[in-house]
Amino acid sequence: MLVVLAAALGLQSPAPRAEPIETRAPLAWELEPPAPARPSHSGPSVDPPWLEGARTLVWEWDPDPEDTARIWAEDGPDLAAKPISPAARTAPPSQADGKALLGGLPIIPSDYLPLLRLGPAVPTASQLPEESWQISVGQLAPFGGGGQARGTGNQTYFGRLDAGVSDVWQFSVFYSVADDPLYAPVRAKGHPPNRLSTSSNYWEAFGGALQRPLAAGRNWTLSLAGSLEQFHVISGGGCGSSGCQDNPNIFNSAAGPVSTRNLAGSLALPISWQATRNLQVTFTPGASFLPPTQGDGQGGAGTFFGTNLTVAAGVSWRFAPQLSLFGSGLLPLGPGTNSFDGELNFRRVPILTAGLNWAINPRFGLEGALTNGWGATPATALLTLPSQNKLGFMGRFVYSPEASDSPGVTMGDRQRSLTLGGLTVNTAQVPPDGTLQLWANADSLGNLFGFFGYSLSNAVQFQYSGGVFNTIEPATTLSSLYASDGGYNERFGAKAIVLNQLRGAPFSTAGRLSVGRNRDPDSLQGYAFFELINTWEANRWLALNLSPKVGWSGISSPWGVGLSANLQLGKWFQLIPELNLVASQVSASNGTLALRWLASRTSAVDLYVSNAAGLLDMGQLMGNGQVRVGGRLLLTF
Repeated sequence: MLVVLAAALGLQSPAPRAEPIETRAPLAWELEPPAPARPSHSGPSVDPPWLEGARTLVWEWDPDPEDTARIWAEDGPDLAAKPISPAARTAPPSQADGKALLGGLPIIPSDYLPLLRLGPAVPTASQLPEESWQISVGQLAPFGGGGQARGTGNQTYFGRLDAGVSDVWQFSVFYSVADDPLYAPVRAKGHPPNRLSTSSNYWEAFGGALQRPLAAGRNWTLSLAGSLEQFHVISGGGCGSSGCQDNPNIFNSAAGPVSTRNLAGSLALPISWQATRNLQVTFTPGASFLPPTQGDGQGGAGTFFGTNLTVAAGVSWRFAPQLSLFGSGLLPLGPGTNSFDGELNFRRVPILTAGLNWAINPRFGLEGALTNGWGATPATALLTLPSQNKLGFMGRFVYSPEASDSPGVTMGDRQRSLTLGGLTVNTAQVPPDGTLQLWANADSLGNLFGFFGYSLSNAVQFQYSGGVFNTIEPATTLSSLYASDGGYNERFGAKAIVLNQLRGAPFSTAGRLSVGRNRDPDSLQGYAFFELINTWEANRWLALNLSPKVGWSGISSPWGVGLSANLQLGKWFQLIPELNLVASQVSASNGTLALRWLASRTSAVDLYVSNAAGLLDMGQLMGNGQVRVGGRLLLTF
C-alpha cells in the first residue's frame, strides 16, 4: 500500500543570519569535503547543527558582554547561537572536536524537536531531519483496574522507530501487542442471552510507514503518510495470560478460538500550520483499512471494524522550551466502526486525547496523556478499548540519539560512587552518557536479582532488572501476586535527573518509572512503580536521600517514603543505612544496613542485612519476618 510523508515543521523559524563583526573576519570551519547540494523543498528549515556535516560551516564569536558563539552555513541561515566560554573562541580543529564543543554548550530552544504525533491517533506534518532517528516505547491502559484481567490488565504495549532517511522521506517501523481478556464480560454467540462470559483477546499489529511533504509555504506544510500492517486477532480459547481460560470467541458460536492474520493499512494527509512561534495547528483527513469480519472458515464470519474515513484535528503549544501541551480529536465517518460493547454492538465514537510532553533534554522526553484510544499503530489508532469505550491513559518514553544532550558535569570519585545508587532507597544521580552499569544480588533466603543500566544521555539512564523472590513471610495478597516464590519478575524503566546539585541546584532530584510483571504462571500480574528521588550532598562525606514511592497495581497500591544516608568511611568504604516507611501498611515498613567496598573505579561490593522483601521495586514496600543477609557485586564500564 502506498505510504509517503511530509517535510518537517519546526516549532520556531530559524533566527536571521548574523551580520559579521567588522573588527574581525569569521573563522571558516569545514567539517567534511563539500558534497552536492541536497534536493530542496519549500518550507522552513529545521536542520540542526549536528547534521550539517556536508556543508562548510562558519564559526563566529561576538566579543560582546554575552559572549555569543554563532555557527552558520555559508548557504543557509544560522544553525546555532549559544553562549561560549573565552577558552572556546577559536574554530574547532576537527569534526570530533566541533561536536564535543557543541555538546558542552547550553541547550537552546531550537535544539528541541517538534512533535511527530498528537497522541497515538493524529500525525502531524512535522518530520525528523535527515540522518536522525527517534525511538518511542510506551503503553495504553484504562483507568479503573484491569476489568476481567484484574490488576493492571488491558494494556497495549507499543514501540516505534522513526528515521529521517533523506531530506524529504521519513520511514517508520512499529509494533504493538495486547494479550488480556476483554475488559467487560460479553454475551457470546451461541450462549444463553442471560449469560455473560469472559472472552480472551489477543491483538498484535506491526508494520511500516512512509511520510513525505507534498507542498509547503512559509509557515505550513502538507504531507502524505501511509502504512502497511499485519493485524493478528485471536478471540476465545485462552490466550496464555491471567484470566484467559478456555472461553468463547466473540465472532461465532464455534467452540474453539478464532485466529486471523489480517492485512491492514492507513492513509493520512496532515497539514500543519505554525500559527505562532510556539503554537502549531494540525488538520488531518485520513482513512483506516481494517477487516470487516473475522472467523470466515473457522465457524462463521462475525462483525469486525472495517474501513473508516476519518477527520482529525489537534494543536500543540510549547509554552516552555521543555514543555508542550497537546490535544487532538479524531472522528470516524464510516462506513466501518471503531468500538464495540459487551453486547457486541459495534458503533462509531470519537477519539479524544489531551496530554503533556516533557523533554528532559532534546535527546530524551516523557509523554503522558488522557485518551479513550487503545490502538497504537497508524491503522489501529482509531480503536477504543475492546468491549467498552473507556477513558484511559498513555505513557511514552521518547529517545532521539542524535539530538543535543544535557552538558556533562565533572564528577569526582565521590560523585561517581553515588551514581551506583542505594539498595532499597535510590540516589538522584546517573552516570555520564554511554556508561554501562551491571549488578548481581543474592541473599540468604533465596532472592536472586540482576540489573542492567545504560545511560542514554548525561541525564537519563535506561534500566532493566529482573529476578526471583523467595521466602517472604508472612505471606500477603500483595506478595503472593507480585513476589511469589520462584516467579521471575522483570522490570523495564528509566531514571531521569530533573535538578542537579552538580550544576548549582540546592539538591538533586530525579524521577524513576518502571513497568513489568511477575511471570509466575499462577500470577502473571503487572504493575507500575514510581519514585521521586531527592539527594542532598551535605559535604564530602555525607549524602542524604528522600524518596517518596508508589507501586500501582490496580489491585493494591502500596506507597511510602524511603530515607537513607551514604557516609564515606575513608577512601574505600561507605556505610549505607536505609529505611522504608510504608504509609499504606505500617507493618510492612523495613530497614537495611549495608557496607559498600569501593574496590576500584569500576567495581564495588555491597554486604547488607535487611528485613525488606527484596531490592526489586515492589519488594521495597513489603517487609519480611526474617532478616536477610545478602551481597551485591556492582560493575561499571
